[in-house]
Amino acid sequence: MAKVIILDTDIASAFAKIKRLELLMKLFLKHRIVVTPKIYEELTTSLDYGYTFPLDIIRCFEVLYPSEPESEDYQKLLMEKRTLGKGELEAITISKHRGYIFASLDTAALRFAEENDVETLGLHAILKSLWESTLQSKDEVRAIVKELEKEDNMRIQDIEVVFR
Repeated sequence: MAKVIILDTDIASAFAKIKRLELLMKLFLKHRIVVTPKIYEELTTSLDYGYTFPLDIIRCFEVLYPSEPESEDYQKLLMEKRTLGKGELEAITISKHRGYIFASLDTAALRFAEENDVETLGLHAILKSLWESTLQSKDEVRAIVKELEKEDNMRIQDIEVVFR
C-alpha cells in the first residue's frame, strides 16, 4: 500500500506559487499526496484575497477527512497547542493516527510532529531528493530555491545541506 503524505498549506503553496506541484507528484509518484479539510480552508481563504495558486493545489490533491477519534484528538490539541495553526494540528493528528507522513515548511510544526512520533518531511529533504532522484540537476534545484525565495518571500536557511 502506498504511503500517504499530508501537505501543510505552506509547502503546498510554495510549490504552487512557482508552478512546480508536478515535481512533488513525480518525486512522490508511489505515494498518495493529500491535504486535510483545515488545510483546504486555509487555501480557500487565499482565494478570497484574489490569489489563484490554491486552485492548482485543489486540482492536484484530494482532501482527506479525519475520523471521529481523530477529530476529537484534534479538538483537544487545538486547546492545548495554541502556537500551531489548525491545518498543521489536523494534519499532525491524522498522521499520528494513521502512520502518515506530515510535510511542512514550519520548523515548529515539524518539531511538534516528531515529538509525537509522526514521520516528517521538510523542504530540505524534498529539495535534496529532487536531485538525488535525478528528477532535477543540482543547478535546477538551485534555481528552484531562488524561485521559492522570490515567489514565496522566504529565506531558506542552511541551503548548503541540500547539496551535500
